[in-house]
Order: sequence, then structure tokens, then C-alpha cells
Amino acid sequence: MPSRTRTQHRCIVEGHGTPNLGPFFSSMDYFEDALFTVFAHHQPARGDPGTRSVFADEALAPSRHGERRIVYRIPELSSENTRLFAHHQWDAGVHLAKMITAREMDVRAKRVVELGAGTGLPSLVAAVMGARHCVVTDYPDPDILAALQRNVHDTCDAYAALSLEVRGLAWGDVTQEAQAGGPFDMVMAADVLWVSSQHAHLLHSICALLAHTSEARAVIVAGFHTGRPATARFFEAAREAGLVPDATAKFGGMYERSVLGDERAYTASDDMGDIEERSKWVVVACLRWR
Repeated sequence: MPSRTRTQHRCIVEGHGTPNLGPFFSSMDYFEDALFTVFAHHQPARGDPGTRSVFADEALAPSRHGERRIVYRIPELSSENTRLFAHHQWDAGVHLAKMITAREMDVRAKRVVELGAGTGLPSLVAAVMGARHCVVTDYPDPDILAALQRNVHDTCDAYAALSLEVRGLAWGDVTQEAQAGGPFDMVMAADVLWVSSQHAHLLHSICALLAHTSEARAVIVAGFHTGRPATARFFEAAREAGLVPDATAKFGGMYERSVLGDERAYTASDDMGDIEERSKWVVVACLRWR
């Protein structure tokens, strides 16, 4: 494995203000109350804004203190955090992190970028699990990037010789894509499919950042609280862009997993399905160039 001696703490926030949305917070409070009432039996998000969370896994390398865990902060409430739902840790991000510790995604010695990172948990885990370099990206809002920067700093303090970097990236922004430092061996993203109008921009960034090699992979995990039609539209658009399921991966590159650990083949559908049941499932896609 190549030596990993570089620790990077860069946060690009210049020129991006946080919009004043006036009564936005009160309306969002009502929306969130409704959201978590709908998902009364299983909430697909966890943690409260501004609190610390712990990801523990025996597969993690021990920290400087001998602990096999990563402590990270969930971003504080702010206009952009709330609008983009970056102020929670979503199930899909936890599952993506567990895929890395289980070596279902082997990140060792790879250059990895995460899109729409939120807390950045999958990137933190990837760095600890041996990635050569991880670039953690999200919308270039100062509050969002500052929260990511804190998590990167704390993880680098706890573990030796990690290579992690924070970048602002609005999907589809050609300049910011060029500044992200690609191409990458692996592009990963969790719960980024919920706004269908952004699928084209998201795919633009994935295609711009993913190395054009037979080994390069894009790994997408999305909760079905998004709805099956939205995920089906994205994966069809990905196919049209030249990204197809990796036939050598689990379930031929696409499968569904429940919070209880059950797994089944992915089924594309225009049916939204029962809202309580679908909140318990995520879709996992491992894509490669056609």
C-alpha cells in the first residue's frame, strides 16, 4: 500500500454567503415534524443538529487511543443545512460506511470523492480504512463546509497519517468540479437522489470526477423514503450517461437492503409503495463505465 503521510485540512468557502430566508425555519420545523410523524415506526435519519454521534466497528483500525470508533458531529441548524437536509445522519450514509468496513467497497490505496457528504461519515471511514486520499464535498455553504471541516480535523487528530480534504462542490459546476482534484478511482454518495431536478447536475459531477478506467466505480446508496420512481429515473439517466451496474458486484451491481439486514435484488418501479415499509429500505448501486 502506498505511504499515506499527508494530512490536509482545506475548506473552500470564499464568496458564498448564506441566504436570509426569513420565516424559513418555522416552516421547516412544521415540515420536519410532519416528516418524522409519517415515519413514526422507523425514522430514516438519526441524530440531532449540533450533537455528536459515534460510528463504532471492530473492522476499523484502532485510533491513537486504541478505540475502534469515529466520533463525528452532525451539522448545526442553518438555512442551507436545513434546506439540504444536511443536519441529520441518514441511514444511507451509515450503510455506505458499513459497506466500507465490510470491504464490500475496497477503498485501500484508492483516491475517493464523496458528493453531498452531509456529515462526511463515509469519507471519514474510507480514510481510516486505507484510502490513499479522500475529498469530502458538499454544497459550498460556509456552515456546511465548516461542519465537515470539524469532522475531518477531529478524525485526523484521532488517527495518524490520514489524507482528507474538504471542498465545496455544487453539482454540475464545471469550475468546482475541476478544483475537486479528480479523476478519482471511486465516487460515492448517500441519499442524494431525493430531488429529481438535480439528477442531471449530479450525474454531470459523477461523470466529470470518475476516472475513465475499467476499475473505477461509482457507489450510490439511497433510502426509499425518496420513492422508487425517483431512484428509477436516476439509474435510467445514469445508464444513458454510460454508467451501468457492475455485473461482478453483489446482486449484479444493484440490490436493496433493510435496516434489519435483509437483502434482495433491486426492482425498478413507478409505484411509490407503502411509506412506512419503504422507509426501512435503501437501494445500493455499484456502477461502472459501459
